[in-house]
Order: sequence, then structure tokens, then C-alpha cells
Amino acid sequence: MEHPEVNAAELGDEGFQHYLAQVDVVTVDEAFRAMLILADGEDGRATFEERKAELESRGIARPQWKLQGDHVIDAGSVAYMVCQVCKIRGGVNMALMGSWGFGDRRYALRELIYRQMLSEMVEYQYMTGSELHNLIRKADNLMMQKGLYESEKIDLTDEGDRDERGNLIVPPPTK
Repeated sequence: MEHPEVNAAELGDEGFQHYLAQVDVVTVDEAFRAMLILADGEDGRATFEERKAELESRGIARPQWKLQGDHVIDAGSVAYMVCQVCKIRGGVNMALMGSWGFGDRRYALRELIYRQMLSEMVEYQYMTGSELHNLIRKADNLMMQKGLYESEKIDLTDEGDRDERGNLIVPPPTK
């Protein structure tokens, strides 16, 4: 399989997600875009530099990694970013060693493997498009379960369910 004959930068967020499932390997820029879509529901950035600055300012990516947009992303970096977006704290090793930057990507990857969000792999392994696509789908489900998405409260009552002051009328319990 070869890289699709598509300019990913010209795709909308939804088209980009479908594109990801088809690529052999994912670039750092593509992974950063995917993380912003996961975190915010949309990318909204035009360049790699904007994406990188946004992710680093939120602590989702680390500047110490010195990742380049056109390079291939490794599984450990993706795992760390997914853990940050999904607010996965992990175990003792991830909390202690990862917080210092020592083994941050390795322990994040181990955590996602433990949670069955990724298959067995090593942190320096390249991330394929289908692996990232599946991981994002699982991370999205986890975020929904944890209530990490902002949601609007919708009032499903109609005007007949309220009195003249706007208070909800609750019928007496039936026997």
C-alpha cells in the first residue's frame, strides 16, 4: 500500500480521518492534527508550527522531543499524547518516571496496551494510519465514557410542563 494521492492539508477534518485509515505510516504533522481533532473536535490550525505550539502549550506534546512535521511519528509519542488528551494517569511508573520525562512515551504506550487500546508494540515503532485511526476511535469512546466532552444541556420539557412562573410541574406519584 502506498500513500494515497491526496493532499491531506486540503481535506476537512472528517475527510482527514478517513485518509488516516489508508496511509502506511503517519507523519508527525498528521498525528498532531489527529490529536487536536481528538481533543477539540476540530483542528482549526493551518500549519504544523501552529499545531505544535498548541499541543506543547497544553502539555499534550513535549518540546524536548524535537519532532519534525515531515518525519514519521512513533507509537510512544502518539501514546503519550492520547494519554494526555484522555487524562489517563496510568500506574506508578508512568506517574513518577513519565512526569520527569524519563520513559514518558514508553510508559504511556504500556498503559494503552494494558487498556487494550493498542496492540503489543515498542515505543519507537512507527505508527501506521490504521493503528492511529483505531486508537482515536477507542480514545473517543473513552473520553465519552469519562465525560470529557463538553455538552449542552437540552430542556426536553414543553411549555405545558411548566406553571406560569416557569417552574416544572411534577405530577403526584401514582399508586
